[in-house]
Amino acid sequence: MAYLLFTEKQMRSFTSNSNHYLLRNAVVAFGVTLIVCVLAGLIIYQRFPLETWKGNLPTVDINDSYMVMEAYSDQAYDLYTLYYGIGDTIKEAQKADVLILGNSKPFFAFRNEAVRAFTQKTGIRVFDMAVPYGDGVTMAKDLIDRFHLSPSILVINENHFFDTTLSPYGVETVKMGYWQAFVKVVEHSISWFFRFRLHQLFPRFGLGKMYGAMPVVEYRSHQTGCLAMENFAQYPVPAATHSVQEESLFSDELNTALQFKKEMQDRGIKIILTSVPYGTDDMNHLDKWIKDPERRILISKAEEPYERVDKTARLLGLPLIAPPATGLIIFDGRHLDEKSASKFSDLFFTEFLKRPEVKTLLNSKK
Repeated sequence: MAYLLFTEKQMRSFTSNSNHYLLRNAVVAFGVTLIVCVLAGLIIYQRFPLETWKGNLPTVDINDSYMVMEAYSDQAYDLYTLYYGIGDTIKEAQKADVLILGNSKPFFAFRNEAVRAFTQKTGIRVFDMAVPYGDGVTMAKDLIDRFHLSPSILVINENHFFDTTLSPYGVETVKMGYWQAFVKVVEHSISWFFRFRLHQLFPRFGLGKMYGAMPVVEYRSHQTGCLAMENFAQYPVPAATHSVQEESLFSDELNTALQFKKEMQDRGIKIILTSVPYGTDDMNHLDKWIKDPERRILISKAEEPYERVDKTARLLGLPLIAPPATGLIIFDGRHLDEKSASKFSDLFFTEFLKRPEVKTLLNSKK
């Protein structure tokens, strides 16, 4: 009996020591593997800097905070944040004197630095509530009603804005509910933070990948709703400088526009239309300048006729501020690059300040 007990004790001791050694060996193996991977990553980063990413992105204003939007992710975190009032972003929209509405074109045209400079100069608070996913008047009105937004002026980029159709992102956003949206936003924020930090230690490889090693991202300001930074590939093409055709609203769009105009005016909200340049006079430029066939497929839909909104403004009886497109560059077939966006917004705000409704707003700020 004593022999059996002694044997059992020996067995337990042997098992315990064995487990201890296995655990220690596993920790050592993990540590060695991690060190080897980090060293290998650093070597590859040195040899192939364009094919690796080490957590570096263009700098942004440290006094601002941002929503990180990853391209090609099939998620619309900024829309989830706005639509469900997650965080303080919508509070900034509620303080705004001017709301910018539309699709991705005004989102890329009115960038954070220019809008901040305008606000500092005039005291007029501007918030860019454009929805880059193509949602127009339906989403805009829903946001205005949900959060009782009451700006003095709406600036609307009329690029099919009065089409009531929601994008797939808009439909998903409306259906998901607050808690699902909240979880998605929080999960993405945590995921981005750890991935960003991890790749500062261990580079991300992009060898053979279509989109490269560096993630394609947009930083959207919580304070202004504007684009603060993006790192899209640049394929510069001169923006269209003349009207291929004047946009003519369909009857249902016209009715929607007139109803929206009346409802906003009944609330004391003025509307100013604008037209952000896009497209190019020479469609062949895209074929000539974009040699990569896969990239070519990605932006092939950008070849849409450029339409001015002069006729729409006349039909609706609304003022129109449409700076000339001369000298402006689009970087992907649809959107103004950073330098052209700065030029466009400067021209726009110069004309904007001449409007009587804006002068009234300025006087109220004194």
